[in-house]
Amino acid sequence: MAKTTETLALEQALEERSRKKREYGCTEVTIGFKSKGHGDEIVDYLSMDADGIFRCYELKVSLADLKSDNHLSWYGDYNYLVVSEKLYMHQVDFDQYIPPYVGILVGKDLVTKRNAHEKHVDEEDRNMLKDSLLRSVYWKMTQYKDAGDLSLLKEKDKEIEQLQQEFDAYKEKTDRMMWTCQDYEHWYAISHDLPSFTIEEGAKKERKICLARQRGLLKWQKDGEVYSCPVCHTISEKETPYCPSCGIELEKSKADE
Repeated sequence: MAKTTETLALEQALEERSRKKREYGCTEVTIGFKSKGHGDEIVDYLSMDADGIFRCYELKVSLADLKSDNHLSWYGDYNYLVVSEKLYMHQVDFDQYIPPYVGILVGKDLVTKRNAHEKHVDEEDRNMLKDSLLRSVYWKMTQYKDAGDLSLLKEKDKEIEQLQQEFDAYKEKTDRMMWTCQDYEHWYAISHDLPSFTIEEGAKKERKICLARQRGLLKWQKDGEVYSCPVCHTISEKETPYCPSCGIELEKSKADE
């Protein structure tokens, strides 16, 4: 899947940070080898300084990206979640997604919003990180060497740019839908005093109500001299267009037709 312009900007910022600090860094580093039970985790950016200190960076630019099933890997001496300014402005509770020792950097300026605390890395994992970084740097170098045909690259760049624009537009649309759904759930729960309300739950309820209305079941139920709502079973002395308790629209009972 193509990377968003925001993700590429964050990667570029981390690469520039590594150059200034004279660190050895690489994007998309696969951790370990399958022969040793690893090889299925990728750190978005991994760096090592001259003292052998490793820093792992995981990049997230949207809420959907943050909530995805993609594993967050924290193998470094210091670990960071790098987020876009747009995502950070939504005031997400990041403690739901990262351990307390993980720092938070925001935007292409990599502004520190939370300091990272040192995590113990044993010798075996330290050697694994060195091997992983070396392997990934080698493959990156190989890819750059293979990119010799500039005319072909220009054509591919145009295709990539077009696809990137389409992807960014789709990403923005899905993010907007997700935020709208969360906003609706939040305010509906407060308005109706339903702390656990979800849109999925509301959709199921509306489906049941619609089917019941189609079958002619949404009518006041007459019981002697009083009437009851078929949905919430509220008792009323008279038939009204809406149930005074649950607000459902009701027809007159069959007994009064």
